[in-house]
Amino acid sequence: MGSPVFAQRWLGMQGIFGGFVLGRIVDAADSVDGFAPQAVTMHFVAGVRPGPVQVTTETLHRGRATASLRITLSQQDRARVHAMASLVPVGQRFRWRRREDPTAWGDPETLPAYEPRHRPLAYSAQLDVRTGSPASLADGTSAWVRIAPEAELGEALGPHAVASIYLDALPPGLFSLAPPPHFVPSVDFTVHFAPDVGDVAGGWHHVVNRTVWSTEDFCVDESTLHDRAGNPIAQLRQGRAIQWHEPTRTPGGG
Repeated sequence: MGSPVFAQRWLGMQGIFGGFVLGRIVDAADSVDGFAPQAVTMHFVAGVRPGPVQVTTETLHRGRATASLRITLSQQDRARVHAMASLVPVGQRFRWRRREDPTAWGDPETLPAYEPRHRPLAYSAQLDVRTGSPASLADGTSAWVRIAPEAELGEALGPHAVASIYLDALPPGLFSLAPPPHFVPSVDFTVHFAPDVGDVAGGWHHVVNRTVWSTEDFCVDESTLHDRAGNPIAQLRQGRAIQWHEPTRTPGGG
């Protein structure tokens, strides 16, 4: 896969924004002729910094119905990310899908820009995020997202990669607490894609993120992405570590 360079504009809290790293891994998975990614599981073993990285892929299986790949992202001679990808033949058709009514989400062109509770981060300038509803631990966060018109991506990102970025665009669900945790870094991602994701970079998509459960040290967030018409595009679950301002602070605690 060569040596792509991760730019400063994709910096997150500590290191490169996890959604962008996932997107590049997904792009690497989309490399078997006649197949498309259906699921990718990725695990961070170290943070990824701005600069060149090495992405290697190994085809473990290629049959008529499925294919599987192992993917490694390394930086400075150290593995930073390990991933597995499951692929299926292109051209799959929906037999059934769970659509949503997009009218309940409002018109993104008329909604205010989303203001996260964390400090400004570099990658946020690459995305245009709009929401009209407050975030809560019970209901999560709901927002429209697209690549910002003034964004300088500098990378050729496929539709599955852009969908991965959108799925991680909203902050951790635990940031709805008062006070929020200090830091909730991503440990792992598992993303599933619909058979036809469409032109993801071409317009608004709707993402919902919420925390499913949390312990003192770890939590799981889940995100769902729909297109403007309410069709499901992709789903993501991610495990996160938690750093609290106070060691005794827990969800629902005093």
